Amino acid sequence: MARLQKAWRLFPVKRELASELSRKLNISRHIAQALINRGITDEQKAVEFLYAGMEHIADPYLLKDMGTAALRIAHALAAGEKITVYGDYDVDGITACAILYKTLSRLEANVEFYIPDRQSEGYGLNIAALNNLKQTGTTLVITVDCGISAIKEIEAVQGQLDIIVTDHHQPPPQLPPALAIINPKQPGCAYPEKNLAGVGVAFKLCQALWQHYHGTGNNFFDYIEIVAIGTIADIVPLTGENRILVKLGLNRLLTTDNPGIKALVEVCGLTGKGIDSGSVGFVIAPRLNAVGRVSQAAAGVKLLLTNDSEYARELANLLDEENSARQTIEKLILAKAEEQLETIELSTAKVLVLAGEDWHSGVIGIVASRLVEKYYKPVIMISIQEGYGKGSCRSIPAFDIYTALSRCSDILTQFGGHHQAAGLTIPAENIPLLRERLQAIATETLSAADYVPILTIDSVLALEEVNAAFIEQLACLEPYGFANPSPLFACRNVKLREKRLVGQQSRHLKLTLEHTSVNDVIAWNMGELSDNLTCNETIDMVFVPKYNEWQGHKKLQLTARDVRQSLDRQTQAKLNAIAPDRDCVSQVYLTLKRYNRSGLHDLSLQNISDNIFSNYKETLSERVIDLSLAILGELKLLTREFVEQDVFRIHLQPAPTTKLELTDSPTFRESIRLREEFLNQHI
Repeated sequence: MARLQKAWRLFPVKRELASELSRKLNISRHIAQALINRGITDEQKAVEFLYAGMEHIADPYLLKDMGTAALRIAHALAAGEKITVYGDYDVDGITACAILYKTLSRLEANVEFYIPDRQSEGYGLNIAALNNLKQTGTTLVITVDCGISAIKEIEAVQGQLDIIVTDHHQPPPQLPPALAIINPKQPGCAYPEKNLAGVGVAFKLCQALWQHYHGTGNNFFDYIEIVAIGTIADIVPLTGENRILVKLGLNRLLTTDNPGIKALVEVCGLTGKGIDSGSVGFVIAPRLNAVGRVSQAAAGVKLLLTNDSEYARELANLLDEENSARQTIEKLILAKAEEQLETIELSTAKVLVLAGEDWHSGVIGIVASRLVEKYYKPVIMISIQEGYGKGSCRSIPAFDIYTALSRCSDILTQFGGHHQAAGLTIPAENIPLLRERLQAIATETLSAADYVPILTIDSVLALEEVNAAFIEQLACLEPYGFANPSPLFACRNVKLREKRLVGQQSRHLKLTLEHTSVNDVIAWNMGELSDNLTCNETIDMVFVPKYNEWQGHKKLQLTARDVRQSLDRQTQAKLNAIAPDRDCVSQVYLTLKRYNRSGLHDLSLQNISDNIFSNYKETLSERVIDLSLAILGELKLLTREFVEQDVFRIHLQPAPTTKLELTDSPTFRESIRLREEFLNQHI
């Protein structure tokens, strides 16, 4: 299948606001524009976003029921009661379980943890597990990352077990009859950060307990690196308090004394390297997730809890092996899914519903995500066992999969989820009908444009501006993740010097630009684009700038997200007839300086146009030259007086001692707006 063509969309350019933030914060206007694109439009919010630390972490006792929970746990500690932390098998649940267990252990609690088995028990509380905990002496259960919907399970043990629920999922209309519920999303909760991950909510309980015993002056930020791992892995918005927790945690990861994390970092090949949110999300977290998907998540908790370095290495290797096993299973299921897709007319299929016998339920969600990325269509992967199918659904932004499933609820046994991800259970005989229904819903609600992936560009950036200072400022926008994506920049008309395919099966594309500032480009998984690019011609590119470190050498490199040949000469000529860009203004100014040296002052627009064509082989319209003169006048580089019709006299002014910004010219700002409007219609 040919690579999907992406649409490039530029955020609305807010030049005046970006210039204002740029001056006030002493940052690049492109960084200022990126802040604006993320909804940060004033100086105070920008300073908080860029530099906020632990002083902006809210009081844990603002969470509803926190006081009740802390007092009940304190009573259990005093009485020596057995406490069980009941977790979940994903990374959020594993990390939440680990930090609460570690905190309770430091407070000398009699504590154990329990993680349900994904295959046999499924998600959340179950009555059999609660009864077993009760029989083995537990009197207090504290859930992490689960429990908010467990009404019948908690009702079944009322009066026999006290249960404190800590969760971050959307509460149902009726809450369970727990002793205390700590969830910032529940009605009546005053906590300002509503988007904490499960590990974030558990961490607030740890902070509250620490304050209970050591006073409010003792800020508790132990285990913050574990909090960061869980928060990144759960794909909650990396804004507000989540952003601060992750930022602090990533800093701690570099110097952690946790033997399990150190061993895991070593197994991942990250020792001695910078660890960012991408490293956590795509390298560390999948290994913790793998044990929950393929075998037992308890191994992940044990890794984070152990103080034995040798045992930590054993567990880290186990996680690595399980991740490899998960990848093998994933490849097998992906291959089977692709076989099914060969029998489908992809051009007319609006939603891809695929089903197979005994597909591993812990892996089908990952495969669904891979297929959405490849085909940019909603995908439902269903594993059939004993007459029923369990499905994982992943969608594209324009198709609300949860709403679509709601319209199919009469043929489903169970379903749940949200806009772009959901799960379902369905009788196997209803799968063809589900496929038919979803096809009809998508046909009704989606247009052809909804099936085109979009790259949203923060700013068009000249490569001359990509330097060490810019990269340093860009790093202030990290950590990146959901709701705070890595900024994307675009450059246009950059000459391509060399191209070559690299990596296994020539999957990646390496480019060398004809540019002195930065010329090294890597385009991961874009090898098939090579045939579309011509060396010694110009290209346009969407990219992220960063440093590449290899064998002790550090150099600037652009990671391309998309590359294409630049506009053809005819389209470029149309663009240059609309309004000037930097190059046009520069050509006009340099032409005037040559005239000035020769002692000629009386000119026409045609004189200037002819001279530019002679020197630069570029054809600029009289309109564009006239606008360029207006820009140079607004920048006080020249004055112009008319001698007669179409003839004027130019007086060049001394060059200023400070660097001029073309964007200080209103005419230039309007020119760029007109050019961008044209380009957005031709990409």
